[in-house]
Amino acid sequence: MSFANIYGHTKQISMLQKAMAQKRVGHSYIFSGLSAIGKKTLALEFAQAQNCENAALRQDACGQCPSCRKTTHGSHPDIHVLQAQTQFIRIDDVRGIQDQMTFRPLEGGKRVFIIDEADKMNEPAANALLKTLEEPSADNILILVTARPFRLPQTILSRCRHLRFNPLAAGDVARFLTEQKRMEPAHASALASLSGGSIGRALELDAEDMIAFRAGLSGLLRDAGRRDPMSLIVLASFLGQDKKHTQQGLSILHTYFRDALVYRETARASMLLNADDLPVVESLAGRLEGDDLLHNIAVVEKSRQSLDMNANKSLTLDAMAFKLHL
Repeated sequence: MSFANIYGHTKQISMLQKAMAQKRVGHSYIFSGLSAIGKKTLALEFAQAQNCENAALRQDACGQCPSCRKTTHGSHPDIHVLQAQTQFIRIDDVRGIQDQMTFRPLEGGKRVFIIDEADKMNEPAANALLKTLEEPSADNILILVTARPFRLPQTILSRCRHLRFNPLAAGDVARFLTEQKRMEPAHASALASLSGGSIGRALELDAEDMIAFRAGLSGLLRDAGRRDPMSLIVLASFLGQDKKHTQQGLSILHTYFRDALVYRETARASMLLNADDLPVVESLAGRLEGDDLLHNIAVVEKSRQSLDMNANKSLTLDAMAFKLHL
């Protein structure tokens, strides 16, 4: 693999390659941004480039040398990915990293540790990691990957170089789906529009259960609020029935209100994320004022944030549903 095979994130790639060219690669990084947009993929590619036998020629992995092949197959002895095995990343996991850092890399020039979902470190683990950051080793690179950097202690944030990742452009997501998943361009474009810039979310939306879920939500949204308060309870219940789908459902709900506002102001279906479900968008745009739609967008976004902070799901969704203007 090579940086050229990464979809989007050209600014972040350029920064990493510049650091490699100037031999000023940091000992610790934070890669933060929306879930499933390629942060971990780029971290792995950066780790591969650090140990590639030909990287000095172009500040990139060649993909062909023995070191690159080991990285591709997940068997390189100097590249390690740490993920939470339970709800938290615990202190023993971090101590394992510290123990390995006391030795020189086994094969490559650098030993790279990637901590995925680093915000899941509990307090003892975070404190142990801080000690490592305060006493960096020249032979080791630590990369913290997270969608919630605000959950990391400020003491850790201040000791790492921070690369912030923006959502991918819809065109980049669509290109990935057509090139890597062999999707039809029209289908890929529709999923990319709904993905919010996340390849992972686009793939989730393509699953049969998510297609059915979106169709059910669309029908409830079309009928909700028509002088039937129970329809709001049904909407909240539908969103909360499957934990896996709750956040995706709120994201989809957000796009419908966004589309209705855009369509109300422009009447241009080409600008819609849910262009394939135009009748529902037209219905919302026709019966709600612009201020109502703006209010709904804010209510949904606040609910998403509350759930992200582990608020009670049922209470949050019920409160949201009764605040919506439908």
